[in-house]
Parts: sequence; C-alpha cells; structure tokens
Amino acid sequence: MINPAGDGIPVMPKRRARKKIPNSLPPFVALTWGLLNNEAYKQLKSSSAKALPYFLGKFKGGYRDPQRYLTEFPFSYSEGRKYGFAPATFSTVIQELVRKGFIDPVDKGGLRSDGKSYNLFKLSERWEKYGTAEFKALDWKCFFPRPRGLKATSKSETNRFKNGKESPFEMNSISQNEAVGGF
Repeated sequence: MINPAGDGIPVMPKRRARKKIPNSLPPFVALTWGLLNNEAYKQLKSSSAKALPYFLGKFKGGYRDPQRYLTEFPFSYSEGRKYGFAPATFSTVIQELVRKGFIDPVDKGGLRSDGKSYNLFKLSERWEKYGTAEFKALDWKCFFPRPRGLKATSKSETNRFKNGKESPFEMNSISQNEAVGGF
C-alpha cells in the first residue's frame, strides 16, 4: 500500500485489534450439581472422579448439544499416563466409569495385526439411573474389540455360539461328516 501523502514510501496497513469479550471464561468442563449429587458420582473412587473431567472434556460441543452422547472419542493409556495415571490405575478408572454409567465402550484398543489402536468411548447418560431398576449395567472386561468394519460384541453374544444356542455358520453349507479343507 502506498502512503497517501504521495511520497512513494510503502506503508503497512493497520491491523484491527481483536475485540475482547468481557467476563469470558477460559475453557472448562461442566460438572453440574445433578452430576455431583448423584449416587454414582459419590461412590466413585478418587482416581475415577479425577479422571471423569478428562473424559467429559473429550466432547468439544456444548453441554446440551444433541451430539454429546453420540460422538465417539479415543482415549489411550498413554494419554492417561500424561494426566498422571499409572496403566493399572487407568484400567481401573475405565472399568469403574463404564460400570457406573459415565462412559460407554465403543471399541477396545490394543495391539492388532496392523499396529496399535486406541480405546473408543462415548459419553453416557446411564449414570442418571444408577442404583435404580432401570439402570443398564455394562462391564468393560466383558467387552471384546470389534473386527475391522464390524460392531464390537459382548462376551454374552459370543458365549451363545460356544454354548450351542446359535451357530455362526449355516448348517446347510457344510455336512457334519464332510472333510473341510485340502488336507
């Protein structure tokens, strides 16, 4: 931009100052009174209560956003270590938060044939019904990682096959007396 005085000296344009929003808060995680006074929260071990805001903070939308309980997010053990949790403690934290209804597992991470994968979770509203007959219990230990492109299955679904109640194979396709494979 050329100086309007006409002397030919270039002039840098002025930058606009950012408008400061008065009384704006820094980023935070909302722990409502309903959550803090709920029996599920009161019964959390201190390490789980300390970790809960990190899980709640994974969703970047508003508190009343309809996507809050639908959005999947990863949470790795190395990230837990970054927040000060030993791997065994972090495992206990995940188990307790799932058991009390604060998070729902989507996929279990770990070493796979193609490398590492992270645990995937969703926030859950199950904690609101904790201690009532309507509460739906889940257990992290009974949750299997999903194969690529498929939903994760629970141990109870897998055990139906083992106990003979259902068969993963169609009985019409293979005779019980027929040899399978090229041996």
